[in-house]
Order: sequence, then C-alpha cells, then structure tokens
Amino acid sequence: MSDILFTYEVIISLLVNGAIFTVLTIAFINTIYILKNYREGTATQIQYKLEKRSYLITTIVYLSLSVKILLLPYFTVTIDELSNIISGAMCGAGVISANSYGKPLILLKIVLVIFMMLWLTLNRYDLQSKGFRYFKDKMRFFIAIYLFVSVEIVLEYLFFTNLSTQNPVSCCSTLYKSTQYSNGVPFNISTIKLVISFYIIYLLLMLSNYFQKKYIAVFFSFLYNYIGYLSIVYFFSGYIYQLPSHKCPYCLLQSDYYFIGYAIYSSMIVATYYSLSLLFFFQIKDVFQKNMMWYSLATFFISYNFVYYLLINRTFL
Repeated sequence: MSDILFTYEVIISLLVNGAIFTVLTIAFINTIYILKNYREGTATQIQYKLEKRSYLITTIVYLSLSVKILLLPYFTVTIDELSNIISGAMCGAGVISANSYGKPLILLKIVLVIFMMLWLTLNRYDLQSKGFRYFKDKMRFFIAIYLFVSVEIVLEYLFFTNLSTQNPVSCCSTLYKSTQYSNGVPFNISTIKLVISFYIIYLLLMLSNYFQKKYIAVFFSFLYNYIGYLSIVYFFSGYIYQLPSHKCPYCLLQSDYYFIGYAIYSSMIVATYYSLSLLFFFQIKDVFQKNMMWYSLATFFISYNFVYYLLINRTFL
C-alpha cells in the first residue's frame, strides 16, 4: 500500500469524497426509481410519495454537490502539501505528473465543478418555475454527473495509490521546459504572437458577448481558456515569478505569489460556467454581462504583473 495514503490530507480527501459518493449513490438509485415511476400531472398516492421523495433527494444532491465544489481548492492544497514530501517535486506540478492519472483527474475535477454549478442553477430554475417544469431535466443531468463522479472517485484512488515518497518525480522547471519545440513554446509560436493572440481572442470574446452572439461567445470562451492557459505558462508566469525561466501553472497557487492562481483559475471557471449557461439556459442579457465581467477579471489577474512590469521598466523580460 502506498505510504501517501497515510498522510493527513489524503486521508481527509478520500474519506470526504467516499462519504459524498456513498450519499450520491443512494440519491442515484432513488433518482432512477423516481424517473421510472414519475407521472407528471397525476394526483395518485404513489405520485404524492414520489414528489416527497424527490424533494428529499434534490436537497441531498444540492448539499452534496455544493460540498464537492469546495473540495476542488482543497485538492489543490493537498497536492501542494504532498510536494513537500515527494522527492523532486517543488510544487503540485511534479505531484500531478507523477503518474498517468493526475492530469486526467484534475481536468475531470474542473469539468465536474462547472457541471455541478450548472446543475445547481437548473435546480434553482426548477424550484422557481410553475409545476417544476425542469424536474426531469435536472434528474437526468444528475445521473450524468453521478457517472462522472464515479469515474473521478476511481481516478482519485488510483492517483493516490500510485504515488510514493520513495520515487523521485520531475519538478516544474523540467516539466514545462519543452525540448520538442525550438523556442520552448508549443507550436513554435513566439511568445509575442502568443500574448497578442490572447488579447485578440479576449477582445473578440467581449464583442460576441456585447452583441449577444451566444454560439460565437461559447466558441471564443473555450479558445480563450486554451490560449489563456498557454499564455499563463509560457509568458505571464515569468512576470508573476519575476524569473523568465520559471514556467509553471501550479506555483501560482502558492503563498509566495499571494495565491494569485486561485483568483485566475476561479475566474476562468466561473466565466466558463456562464458561457455554458448561454447554451443550457435562457439567453438573457444578464448572463452575457456576467460572462464579460468574469473573463475581464481573469484577464486582469493574468495581466496585472505584466502590465505593472511594463509601466515600471518599459521593457519586456
């Protein structure tokens, strides 16, 4: 058995996730039963019991998913703490890359957080609507989320059990120093072109939201996240760390850099949630405005140190 499993942070993570998964499994079984027997518009004794049960299940799911969302930052803290006891790891980058389960796990956790936020919104719409018009939709959506959570719980167990304090891992300086490309940046694009592309995509994203073109806005939203991530790693992180050779998306989460990574990534996650809200829910002006606000916040947090450096030194690194 992996010695990592005996660390305080990992024990809490596995126990809490296991408890939530158990509760969600009970909710999942009841959801299948409710959907199978639910007859909208009928006034039978069975229907009345199903409605009472569905209210209880919805409350359980609501509380469980709310806690699951809060577990994402805890997971990042856990990974960062493990870097102190795993040989070679300077931050969470080395821990995540220590085996083949880490990167799919962190990506799945982010996707799940966005899906769970969407479910909470759909649940609110359903409770506010007449006759619970979104009841079946939110129940089916929960089934999909539960299947993703099932994969996540397996991946997390495999990830932690395949970590060891005895096996050295690569540090972030090695992991993000690409030798595949001549200039160290993916696709051999220059860092200047990369950052210009980032700001152009941001501008196009703002325009698509301003003119309320939801499909274009969603497209540029995903493009912003991808190019934004590359820009953070290969350009903006150098200004945050004040060290051009330091390229890492995980050290941003540390106290040495005022936890700016949490501000950047949480802004991008919330902004992505609002982008997907344009597809799943009503196309209302308020969602476009919030989407613009959160992507603007993300851009501000990403750009702050870069702009500050330019104002003080009037030159690039």
